[in-house]
Amino acid sequence: MGIQRVGHVVVKMRDLEEAKRFYGGILGMTISSESPIAIFFRFGDYHHDIGVFKVDENAESPSEGSVGLLHFALVVDSEAALLETYEHLKAQGVTIEATFDHGMTHSLYVYDPDGNAIEIYCEVPEYDWRANDDFVGHLLPLDLEAAVGA
Repeated sequence: MGIQRVGHVVVKMRDLEEAKRFYGGILGMTISSESPIAIFFRFGDYHHDIGVFKVDENAESPSEGSVGLLHFALVVDSEAALLETYEHLKAQGVTIEATFDHGMTHSLYVYDPDGNAIEIYCEVPEYDWRANDDFVGHLLPLDLEAAVGA
């Protein structure tokens, strides 16, 4: 098979202006293309990394017990960038839902305005995931607040 990687993620939101505010304004993504029913966002030179499609304003929010996407993940390039992102998100009023040391990654979790869960993480270069097949259950606390103050 020729599949190489995940190409992009598409989520549904009720309000495309809120999508612009969050994905464009807060996360700093660029709008690649826009229509009355969808917006495509990108980080760099790729045509789009995240697509947002409009749904009815009365659409049901994602729920913890339902089938579907648990979250999608965005990568930052270092622990320093993760701390910077943490501080930026807090300053923008975004609630940090959780922070974890997953062994191979250090992660924070947030929700977009319509409840789509997002993990933002940096790799931990010292962790050899190829030699450690236990990373699925690796879930230790990560105190980013203390790290910011250090």
